[in-house]
Amino acid sequence: DFLAGTTNGGWGILALMKSEFRTFFTIWMFITRLPSPSWVDLHPGYLMMGMSYFPIAGSVLGLMYAVVFDFVNVSLDLPSSIAASFLVSMGLYMTGCFHEDGLADSADGLGGGWSKSQILKIMTDSRVGTFGCAALGMFLLIKVQLLGALGASHWQLFDCSGAGPAIIVSQTVARLSAPYLIRTRDYIAEVGPKSPFYVFMVEAKYLVSWGRLVIATSFSLALACVMYGPIVSTVLITVVLLVAHLMGNKGDYLLGGVMGDFLGSTICVCEIAALTFISARNGIIATYLSICDEFDGQGFQLSNVYQNSSIRATFHFVLLSLALKGWL
Repeated sequence: DFLAGTTNGGWGILALMKSEFRTFFTIWMFITRLPSPSWVDLHPGYLMMGMSYFPIAGSVLGLMYAVVFDFVNVSLDLPSSIAASFLVSMGLYMTGCFHEDGLADSADGLGGGWSKSQILKIMTDSRVGTFGCAALGMFLLIKVQLLGALGASHWQLFDCSGAGPAIIVSQTVARLSAPYLIRTRDYIAEVGPKSPFYVFMVEAKYLVSWGRLVIATSFSLALACVMYGPIVSTVLITVVLLVAHLMGNKGDYLLGGVMGDFLGSTICVCEIAALTFISARNGIIATYLSICDEFDGQGFQLSNVYQNSSIRATFHFVLLSLALKGWL
């Protein structure tokens, strides 16, 4: 089958191993500027099967970024915010702004389009508009600020902290959103000069099987667990999949499914969500314990809420979210 990439090589162990190597390097070629073996090309079947290796490719990139961060922060003794800026700059170069391009295009399309056809037309426009510039600028700013706030890397099994471990984990788990959405949503045909290639991807969608999604999820969970322990990693994966699910709902409503640029924007959003959770996990735990204390042995009293700043702020945020949800 051409789309499955099994026209040559048979089904022996060596053939299957070569097929999986080609699958990984197809993804590697797709999302990075770094070279792949000469016998690898952007075959749509291998590309779709390679979605299961998306988190692995992210962890390799994240490891490189962490090395750069630690070098600038520790060896050059520069502030964490400066090291984070170098880290992000390196990522933009090595990936060719691959996901960031999808974020900008999606922001322009979803922000400026009124209908599905208009949104898709704007997204395929090579120019970047106001929504795209704003989304891209805020993404980079928030990312640098979060990594800078995490500070120096501390490497300890099941209890890591700092920007180094965070960038590895966030680069990994954020890319889990792509195989999840491709598996659970319709992949729509794209318009524009690249449409003939993406037609093959639409037809090859079935190759992102549940088994391959389980592989991607298991790897992401295992890596996060090694860094932060089982409880934090489980909550982190749940948060990322929840954000991806909500983005998928938005894609279904506005586009009728997902597409390449939309997947790229989802990865960026999930990366920020992962870094935010990692940075704020101690505060989240403290707020949770404070709320539990209010219910411990006595009824919940609204007056007590305003005596605790973290609960008060959380209460106001929830009210605002519900009000905006009802308004919109």
